Amino acid sequence: MADERLTLPEELLLLGWNDERGRNRSTENPNMLVAGATVLELALRGAVTIERHRLQATDAHTGHPALDRVLAEIRARHRPRTTKAWVRRLGSRGRLRTMVLGQLVDRGILQRDTRRVLGIVPVTRHPVVDRTRVGELRGRVTRVLTDAEPVSDPRDAALGGLVHPAGWKLLRRLVSGEQRRDARRRARALSKGEAVSADVAKAIGDANAATMAAVAGAAAASSSGGS
Repeated sequence: MADERLTLPEELLLLGWNDERGRNRSTENPNMLVAGATVLELALRGAVTIERHRLQATDAHTGHPALDRVLAEIRARHRPRTTKAWVRRLGSRGRLRTMVLGQLVDRGILQRDTRRVLGIVPVTRHPVVDRTRVGELRGRVTRVLTDAEPVSDPRDAALGGLVHPAGWKLLRRLVSGEQRRDARRRARALSKGEAVSADVAKAIGDANAATMAAVAGAAAASSSGGS
């Protein structure tokens, strides 16, 4: 039976998606975030192990093209790289994010819409088709960030933690004004792996630290290039 669950990179993209315009509007450096979410997804599936901040692929296969392509790339390295190095490497190109978008189209959640601006320049958007599923996803993450109860599902904890490196715009979209300060603290705590088992906490903390470093590095490079 096919795995109908969305992966963490798929869910993270949808959290910050503008449903009508069909593009990201609420997350900074989405390529790096998708890369970090992919590494974390692989860790939660047991497809990679993280020892001393270094990734090592296991013999597992996921059945998801984007995830398995990353696994193959990790296996091809003779010497293990750090989590941070892999997030930077995977996030420095748009290919991984493009593959994740393609998977969301194949699942019927997004639709590919290509038009020509002024009849000349082709522009591709991906408006949301399955608004019910996307709405349920956002509601679930909002509850993770605002409920006082501990998070029992490691995947929910991982996704809530990814909101922290995704930035303030995404938090503002998911959580109302009076709850944002507490939600921000909770997202930060989840990004460190709090409230989950030790092995999962280790993967979440390492992947999020690497993602935050990669996002900061990309932002600094962009700022330097534009000055």
